Amino acid sequence: MIILNTLRHKSMSRPTSTDCGIAGFLCTLMTLLLLASCSLQPADYPTPDEPTADSDRLIVLCEGLWGMDNSSLSLIDHGVLTNRWFQQQNPGRHLGDTGNDILHINDTLIAISVNWSNIIQYIRPDGTAIAATENIPNNRRLATDGNGFLYVTSYADKGYVAKIDLRTKQIVDTCHVGYEPEGIAYYDGRLYIANTGGYSTQTKDHGYEQTVSVVDAPTMRELRRIDTGCKNLYGTMSQSGQYICINSAGDMYTIPPRCIVLNMANDEFRVYDFPATYNCAYHNRFYMIGSSYSYITGTYTYSAHTISLPSLEATEGLADYNAANETIMNMQSPYAIYISPLSGHLYATDARSYATNGYVYEFDRQGVQLKRYLLRGVNPSRIIAM
Repeated sequence: MIILNTLRHKSMSRPTSTDCGIAGFLCTLMTLLLLASCSLQPADYPTPDEPTADSDRLIVLCEGLWGMDNSSLSLIDHGVLTNRWFQQQNPGRHLGDTGNDILHINDTLIAISVNWSNIIQYIRPDGTAIAATENIPNNRRLATDGNGFLYVTSYADKGYVAKIDLRTKQIVDTCHVGYEPEGIAYYDGRLYIANTGGYSTQTKDHGYEQTVSVVDAPTMRELRRIDTGCKNLYGTMSQSGQYICINSAGDMYTIPPRCIVLNMANDEFRVYDFPATYNCAYHNRFYMIGSSYSYITGTYTYSAHTISLPSLEATEGLADYNAANETIMNMQSPYAIYISPLSGHLYATDARSYATNGYVYEFDRQGVQLKRYLLRGVNPSRIIAM
């Protein structure tokens, strides 16, 4: 399925590493062993009252460039950066081609979706590889139910979700959803999947999607679709309890990007007229950096917003972290935002030119910059705490 990643650029607010590799390609042509733990509950972290400047242990997933087999992991351990961490812990091995998502499942298991390599790679928290689930083409995003199963979205076969038994690492069921499904979340026995329809401008056999599929997780049957009225539900989707934050990328011509916050307890949602391209959840708030691209003007516009829960009140800026706004808005290519549940520190990445090594910036709870880490990895898109 060669159209797999060649069509991603049309479905998002800014190109990723995949898009950049594909853009170059098009221009040339016409231009995770058995679990060691008895618990599969998602990791939960207390927030210390007085975190130190270097109290976090984080993994940074760098996508790499599509087709270059150069996805990588960097470790930030109490302020000490280790680049090419996966290769260091697994000599002679590569993480794979185009890492899309990383999920800390529990104290012994981390899953990584590797898009073009068509695998889900599993590692221990020390970085050693232990297993892989193969044959999930164009895999995208990850979610777990905390009861032994992992769920993965895939753009292949017109769009589906795969269910993996984490004890065997085998696919046990699938469910077709909307075209090119992206973000996924689990709540109260149900999966919520954001559909993009991002290949529509290339295949011409469907339009942009604007629905969220609701799937019964035990039976893997689609229950219904929630019509958000917003096109192309692409990119990072973060979860805070019963709420999820979804980015609508629009079409980058006349349909502007939007942000949607959906209450999974009752399927009600609110739409905001700003993008949530890169977002995260922390202490009953969604924090987001919006990236709006226009094919008409050929320019990007960036924004920062915070949405409080459960009031759904939206404000400009990053609330308590407002002091970080100026630095983030002046980045060459903001690419991820994350707030550590361990320290409360905010981390933001800069992909720069999408083809060179990226940066991770660390800010304290008041948004004051503490450090800037130079990665030896391209397109740092996801961060998790351990």
